Amino acid sequence: MTLTPYGGITVMLPAALVITGWLWMTRSRRSALLWIATLFVVYSLVVASKILFKGWGVALESLGIYVLSGHAMNTCLVLTVGLSLLARQLHSALRWPAALLGLAVGWAFSVYCVAPYIHPLPEAIAGALLGSLGACVFLFGLENIRPGRIPSAAVVAGLLFIAISTTTTKYTAESILDRISVKISGADKAFKQPEWRVLPQTMD
Repeated sequence: MTLTPYGGITVMLPAALVITGWLWMTRSRRSALLWIATLFVVYSLVVASKILFKGWGVALESLGIYVLSGHAMNTCLVLTVGLSLLARQLHSALRWPAALLGLAVGWAFSVYCVAPYIHPLPEAIAGALLGSLGACVFLFGLENIRPGRIPSAAVVAGLLFIAISTTTTKYTAESILDRISVKISGADKAFKQPEWRVLPQTMD
């Protein structure tokens, strides 16, 4: 069984919401708002790349990229920040080693789980770069805020919520983005993968 679906919004969006709740409970609204802003920017870039291609066929053919991989972005962003926040609970000195571990796992997931199944390697790398950049910008910004500890009950509840989300049916937003792209662009139907985009396998 492939691990690829676990990088999608069915798991990673609940995890991102849990992180938002954790940050809010540290009594640092600035950290929560910084995280929300980070999510907004990186998700907007992924969505924009997909709408541009699906609606108008805009792609970076020279780089082999037609969209940014949301699975790769999600994993590198959410896993890195989540592990760093949990490590802070144990000792503040562990926050960056945990972040590096998150980045390493996120990149391994992107290259070995995302690329072989739902995106070509260049798209997976592009998504991983975006997620990694978002995670690092957020964590560096957090250094100037210094949030307090997350209540233990909130940590347990959040991890339980994430665990439950991993057991649910996995969905993607592709069909919704197809409809949005067609409506905005006025095209008869959404653009599909170009001839130069070759996947060894597909999960569609």
